[in-house]
Amino acid sequence: MIDLRDLPVVDVHCHPFLNLGALTADGFTNLAAFPGGNNRRYLEDGDVEVNDTVEAELQEVQRATVYFHRLIRDLAAYFGIEPTLSAVLEARNAAIETDYRDYVTRLWGDIGLESVVMDFGYPVPNLALEAVRDELPVEIVPIFRIEPLIVSLLAEGIDWSEFRRRYDDTIADALTNGGYRGLKSVIAYRTGLDISPLSRTPDQGYQALDAIRRGTGGGAMKQLRDHLLCRALELCIEHDVPMQIHTGMGDYEVNLVLCRPAYLMDLLRFPAYRACRVILVHTGYPYHREAGYMANVLPRVYCDLSEGIPFGGHGAKRIIAETLEMAPLTKVMYGSDGYSIPEINYTSAKLGKQALGEVLQDLVDGGMLADADAHEAGAMILAENAKRLYRIG
Repeated sequence: MIDLRDLPVVDVHCHPFLNLGALTADGFTNLAAFPGGNNRRYLEDGDVEVNDTVEAELQEVQRATVYFHRLIRDLAAYFGIEPTLSAVLEARNAAIETDYRDYVTRLWGDIGLESVVMDFGYPVPNLALEAVRDELPVEIVPIFRIEPLIVSLLAEGIDWSEFRRRYDDTIADALTNGGYRGLKSVIAYRTGLDISPLSRTPDQGYQALDAIRRGTGGGAMKQLRDHLLCRALELCIEHDVPMQIHTGMGDYEVNLVLCRPAYLMDLLRFPAYRACRVILVHTGYPYHREAGYMANVLPRVYCDLSEGIPFGGHGAKRIIAETLEMAPLTKVMYGSDGYSIPEINYTSAKLGKQALGEVLQDLVDGGMLADADAHEAGAMILAENAKRLYRIG
């Protein structure tokens, strides 16, 4: 295996969080396990829906995944204790209660995590950037999600002219004055990725909002969201920042069929958007081969390996290998989709380094790469590609 243990890591896709203090076994499981099985539904307005009747069953399901077993084993090895949930929780809670920032510094330092690119659109209510920076010991690169802004503007009942102006101005201010270095959309969760590039016309936005206000036209919300995504791509070009688009897997609400990266082909090869640097978040897993192909044929499209790593567990090696079948080494980036506690980012980086090292060794053994090329590729995927794209450092 190519040894990548000493290389720095940039987590190109995750979410902000604050110190939640000591956790119970159930609390830790709900926060650490893959959110697809989470019994808590987080709504855009900040409300949380919980089905108490299935809580115990879901706890068992979440702890039975290969990923969760790996998480416990990684943390047990870090603390030098037995690999049980109770032992890990006792050591973790003691470390956090002593000094949270010091604990995260040592934990993330153990795997070389130096920077995190964070989508501040989740959780809701959104966390303050400075509060998160105060608690985490690495460079934080914030990303602005467009969906909370859309929800806020829709709630105000304003006309199209005011809606469009405030949409543009809010995004421009976030990118110019707010410190945000890119945009993010989860339109895959709302209306799917089958977006026509012709949705960019202002008339579509006007007509869609008018239909929503009148309560007519079942497809009006999709037409409005499609138009606003097109406008977000244009704003990214104007401000020279990347655009993240969620593709593939997500929690149980996601329509997996309409989240295939291939649905974006017409949009991203349209002349007006070829200049936009677009990151296919989660590399579209389980459609990651499509994403790798798109990164090959579309010059400014990139693949982010998050969520499949770490939540795909032992599939991490296969996900990386299959993505690299077509994707250029310069356009694949490591990420975790860590979203609640620092332990997700930790185990993800450990698994990512291991799986990537095994893939690169296979390529060397198969005569595909020289040993020096493999080490260079490891450095690019773990950090250098993200640093270049987000101008980190």
